[in-house]
Amino acid sequence: MRAFVLALALAVAPVAAFAQSLTVVAPNGQTRILTPADLADLPRAEVKVTLETGAKTYEGPILTYVLRAGGLPVGPKLHGDPLRAYVVMTGKDGFQALYALAELDKDFHDDVVILADHVDGKPLPEKEAPWRVASSGDKKGWRSVFGLARIEARTADAPAKAPAMDHQH
Repeated sequence: MRAFVLALALAVAPVAAFAQSLTVVAPNGQTRILTPADLADLPRAEVKVTLETGAKTYEGPILTYVLRAGGLPVGPKLHGDPLRAYVVMTGKDGFQALYALAELDKDFHDDVVILADHVDGKPLPEKEAPWRVASSGDKKGWRSVFGLARIEARTADAPAKAPAMDHQH
């Protein structure tokens, strides 16, 4: 019996690990699957989010580093066409929220956005796990997608004919 339980646990472990993976899709369609091990050593931060139930403190990897690990253009690579990129965050329940890629980049935006794995010093509850998007700048926590399963970057269409620029880059 003990051997059966051990065999069952070993068979289920890869499924559980896959269920906690995060799919990140770059604007060019390149897809990367990030595991908890991929995210474990990324720089972390805490942010306070005001919810209907009160303020909570979330902790986890800074989203800029998660996006970089997923192959998205951030930091010095976020210029030109990538500045028209937006990101669709999708939770395991199908809920989606949209962010401009630049507002998720700590080099472009003062708000801190994290991929939370803890709340108020404890692991996320099952409903919110394995990750929850948490932003220090949102006045309401409505874009705080929980059960995050997918981050997909897309690029908004460019105008048919670019207008003349009145400033230099």
